[in-house]
Amino acid sequence: MPFQPSPSLRSAMASLLAAAGIVLAVGSCASNITPLGPAKPRAAATAGPPVTVILHSLASPIIVQVMRSKPATAAGKCPAGYVAPATPGDAGTCYRRLGTPVTITSAGLSQVARQPSGQGPAEYGFGVVPNHDAAAVTALIARAYRSRDALGIIVAGKLWEAPQVITPFPAQQMQIALPSSNQALQLYRILVPRG
Repeated sequence: MPFQPSPSLRSAMASLLAAAGIVLAVGSCASNITPLGPAKPRAAATAGPPVTVILHSLASPIIVQVMRSKPATAAGKCPAGYVAPATPGDAGTCYRRLGTPVTITSAGLSQVARQPSGQGPAEYGFGVVPNHDAAAVTALIARAYRSRDALGIIVAGKLWEAPQVITPFPAQQMQIALPSSNQALQLYRILVPRG
């Protein structure tokens, strides 16, 4: 006669399987972080999978915005309606907001880690897994890819980076990468609630 678990045992097993599925999903998202750009591909961190810290709410929201890029003027200034990034990684490039942004107020963040790039100097950054806005962020990533525009990351009123999206990917694999560990840690501290 086949084994038939009791209803309470089936319920407990289902809960255990669901919890394991969530742990595996979060772990796979955190260990396969895909960079947003820039025009040349950046490699994801190669040291073991980063530890993800699930935050109920961010101390400062992350605004994700499709942005059009344009070179700065010969004098290094941005044309009217365009802004320069707060970090020197995109020196000489200005950006203008397009369409409706998505505001991420709750997310999981991986630890700041060194991320060797395929070319040039290493970068530093962390993964961002939106808790509630993943579908909207994924749609913005796809839109930026189709229109060949950048995807701006704005925190505390500053444009931190705006890389070109070189391939569409789900929001759960989003990564913020900056040219120095000091900049990555500064942004991380702005996002993580104190206490």
